[in-house]
Amino acid sequence: IIKDQDLVINKLENQIASLENQLPVEVSVKAPENMQYIPAGEFNIGDAFKEGHKDEQPVKSVFIDAFYMDTHEVTVGEYKKFLSETNHLKPNWTKISQYSPTDQHPILYVTWHDAMAYTKWAKKRLPTEAEWEYAARGGLTGKLYPWGNTIDKSKAHYDNWNNGNGTTKPIGSFAPNGYGLYDMAGNVYEWCQDFLGSYGVREAEMR
Repeated sequence: IIKDQDLVINKLENQIASLENQLPVEVSVKAPENMQYIPAGEFNIGDAFKEGHKDEQPVKSVFIDAFYMDTHEVTVGEYKKFLSETNHLKPNWTKISQYSPTDQHPILYVTWHDAMAYTKWAKKRLPTEAEWEYAARGGLTGKLYPWGNTIDKSKAHYDNWNNGNGTTKPIGSFAPNGYGLYDMAGNVYEWCQDFLGSYGVREAEMR
């Protein structure tokens, strides 16, 4: 009986090995144009370094389903196209052009309702706060920034907005994070579905 079991086991192992050889080495997921595929996964949401706001505590583990996210922040040019095709209220272009002077700069000075209207027009949606944080980390865990623990002006654009002299950079001016997303740190704040207090726009889409 033991000998027969060994024969069966050997036969099954050979069949499994044969099937494994027929599987593709890597499965790639093609994202929509100008978007990146963010794989499903579990991560610790919140401020593990206790340097942020009280509402970022306590840190907790959450699971995120796969989704797609815009590669770049929504640009001034893209927002102009949205306005040209809708009757949506025009923003303060004088203020916007002061900090985002070209069509390749990120749009800013838009409300959450503006962002929601834009994403509806684009047939997408805003990411949740958890999705945004998960995507911003780019697969990196336990770090302050998408590249490590040290702030670095060669990796992100950040300026002193408190004195009214803030600026932005054209989209894609710095290297992307591990998920291929640009400017997930610095440049402008970005709106989420369930957290109020930002200025720019970036969209997501369920896989």
